Amino acid sequence: MLVHGLWMQGPLMRVMGKMLESKGFRTKTISYDFLSRNPSENAQHLFDEIGVLGAKRVNLVGHSLGGIVILHLLNQHPELALGKVVLIGSPVKGSSVAKRLHKVRVLRPLLGRSVEKGLLGGAPAFTLDRPLGIITGKGRLGMSALLYPTDDESDGVVLECETLLDKAADRISLPLSHSALIFSRRCAEYVANFLLNGRFRS
Repeated sequence: MLVHGLWMQGPLMRVMGKMLESKGFRTKTISYDFLSRNPSENAQHLFDEIGVLGAKRVNLVGHSLGGIVILHLLNQHPELALGKVVLIGSPVKGSSVAKRLHKVRVLRPLLGRSVEKGLLGGAPAFTLDRPLGIITGKGRLGMSALLYPTDDESDGVVLECETLLDKAADRISLPLSHSALIFSRRCAEYVANFLLNGRFRS
């Protein structure tokens, strides 16, 4: 199951889905409403969509805000028949860019309800005994680089330190910007490796 990020919709994740299908995986994408629903509510929508699949076990791949939705899902439904989880550029510790945007009243509506236990912090921890992989980017093209230049490691939108979770089985950083990660064949190959082996490098 592929879960998109902020200002995106499910069809954009089909690019990665097609690349994973070439590796033998069956994939499905969903779309959710980050403007009128918070990450917790979107997690329930994700759970319902997984139920429709009828799969015995499901792997979860989330980009950006999608990773936060996945954390809410696993917090709400620890009984889920889960395989492996990969988070790609997900600011699970909260997003410094989102916090700065939220301070500007006229820009606040762009974030919708994604800020509720999400982009402003407060997402659930990952506590399950299942393999978790984290992919980060190192790209200087993006909102953060243009509006808020920093010397910290960043994919142009999300700082690497905002993506870290203690229980991760493996981490890898790619020379790609935030949005480019989900369109990259190299990134998809690392996702496939992790879903098969529990490590990014086979």
